[in-house]
Amino acid sequence: MAEQALTPAPPVSKKEFELIKRTVAKGATNEELQLFNYDCRRRGVSPLDGLIYFTKVNGKYTPITSIDFLRSQAASTGEYAGNTDAIFSDDEDGHPLSATVTVCRLVQGQRCDFTATARFSEYLPRAGSHMWEKMPRTMVAKCAEALALRKGFPQETSGLYTSDE
Repeated sequence: MAEQALTPAPPVSKKEFELIKRTVAKGATNEELQLFNYDCRRRGVSPLDGLIYFTKVNGKYTPITSIDFLRSQAASTGEYAGNTDAIFSDDEDGHPLSATVTVCRLVQGQRCDFTATARFSEYLPRAGSHMWEKMPRTMVAKCAEALALRKGFPQETSGLYTSDE
């Protein structure tokens, strides 16, 4: 299948730029805001859509998204052939140590598997997180799926990380 080109989002007006700065990108410098806008536009979304989030990690702008957006980026190619359910490795008490997910992509008509493993200890936030405590398997499985999506669809998902990661 031919790769689909992503449709860039329409340009942001000066009024929208100011709204973004006051709401979804609070604390952004003008340069960071321009980069955030560029990241959104090249992915075909508006900064106001809430599909890519402005965040700073260690003082540096880092775009964050949801697993759903990563899935939609893969699906937009017409080559996404689904993924497996997570396979877990547990400790002796039944707590998850890791999750492994395989994402499938059609490459020149052939189904190719892209497998990734996320280790619980590498993703669990240091400070307690309600969702990681409530649903540890779901959270580490989403990290594994995001890793596998980036392996299988690097052009469409490069530089995008979920908040779980």
